[in-house]
Amino acid sequence: MTLVVAPTLQDVYAPIVSFIRGVTGLDANHVVQGLPNRAAMPTPGFVSFQAIHRARLRTNLDLWDETTNPPMSAGIEEGVELRLQIDCYGPSSCDWANMLSATLRDEYGCTQLATLAAAMTPPFTLQPLYADDAAMVPLVDGEEQYEERWMVDARFQINPVTTTPQEYADVLNLLLINVEERYPA
Repeated sequence: MTLVVAPTLQDVYAPIVSFIRGVTGLDANHVVQGLPNRAAMPTPGFVSFQAIHRARLRTNLDLWDETTNPPMSAGIEEGVELRLQIDCYGPSSCDWANMLSATLRDEYGCTQLATLAAAMTPPFTLQPLYADDAAMVPLVDGEEQYEERWMVDARFQINPVTTTPQEYADVLNLLLINVEERYPA
């Protein structure tokens, strides 16, 4: 059995994209994961985000598959802080960054992300821990022009589970021996 982890980073990105789209009103083409190399930036008026750090929040929890008998797999659950850098570009970038910062610090963000992550297949837990205030980080583009960019550093908690094969025994051959006879003193 190959080990698998769920949710994957791509799984986590999906509800975050939906959340950013809901807050900013942007369509799917204007919320992008990172900026790929050798590709031009979209025209200003977009949001880019990328995971930049992952840190453990707690020790592992060991889980067993209780739905099958005998159990065929076990799980190792981590509590993880996932740090995302969210960059907003264009004339509305300051407003978008401030709205993202505010909603990620509020029950609104907690409720929205929990609902979006629970609707995924398989469902998982995703909660914002905190977000920094928006910061202006100007960018010089390829034409040596300044682009307006506002950045939000946001932290989320995810609990990925790595599934491993589970060994078990379904037959036991028991043979009793007399220890004193077999191993005399």
